[in-house]
Amino acid sequence: MYRIFLADDHTLIRQGLKRILEENDDYQIVGETGDGLQIVPDIKRLQPDAIILDISMPNLRGIDAISKIRKVNKRIKILILTMHRNEDYVYECLVSGAHGYILKEDADTELVAAMETIRRDNIFVSSSFAEEVIKEFVGKKKESRTKKPLTALTAREQQVLRLIAEGMSNKEVAKALSISVRTVEHHRLNTMRKLDVSNVVGLIKYAVKAKLINVN
Repeated sequence: MYRIFLADDHTLIRQGLKRILEENDDYQIVGETGDGLQIVPDIKRLQPDAIILDISMPNLRGIDAISKIRKVNKRIKILILTMHRNEDYVYECLVSGAHGYILKEDADTELVAAMETIRRDNIFVSSSFAEEVIKEFVGKKKESRTKKPLTALTAREQQVLRLIAEGMSNKEVAKALSISVRTVEHHRLNTMRKLDVSNVVGLIKYAVKAKLINVN
């Protein structure tokens, strides 16, 4: 039995998701919440195999919840459910650790396929705009290959990269540069995209190679 947790602040949406999924005998809804702050405690307690996560949760954004969820359960599959048809959101969610991105308007026809796809360790994006997402990702890859990586970064992005590579947390970087944590996260994601790396380890390796930090 594949155990699924639902996180959406609309009761009717959760009921609709349960109806679709429970038509399949292989799926079991083990819990649900409409409060972003309740997600992590419930995930730790219930240990589901997957979570369907609304990107616009109250008290804690779905995007911000992704990394927190992954910290308490590294094996969990995360399917983002949203009304936002936004390529940047897709990229941010996938870089943060989500396994799929489905539009609410497509849930009635594609939810089961999405769950089966991420269950097999593959990435799923709603078919209604998957082509747009692929074109956007290909464009970003080409841009990263045709630019000299370090010169592609803004001065602020280089500052953030150096401080992260020195071991500072997002909060510490924000304090050092007198900017918000959200702004630090934005610069970090942009830097990862431009350098074509997928995690902080990749950022640190690049910073060392580019001699932005002294490792002696």
